[in-house]
Amino acid sequence: MKKMSKILSFRLILIVIGLGIWVLVLQNAGVIPTKQNVYVKGGYVDVSGSVDVSNTVDVSGSVRVFNTVSVSIDEVLGRDGKKYYYNNY
Repeated sequence: MKKMSKILSFRLILIVIGLGIWVLVLQNAGVIPTKQNVYVKGGYVDVSGSVDVSNTVDVSGSVRVFNTVSVSIDEVLGRDGKKYYYNNY
């Protein structure tokens, strides 16, 4: 009876490990979707798609904008409190 219990628990452990491995394989293959929040400290990152940034961003290279962009010149230059806007059509 003890031997039967050991065999059953051993098989159960192997099944759980096997299922865990298959879940990881399917996640890496993209079959099971996962949402990841990634924090990058230093270095360079290649990004495609949409990105939300809450602070400052340094950009080197060319940037294309396919939408209307409002720029507050007085905030950029820090002068005279008047609002100036440029619309990119």
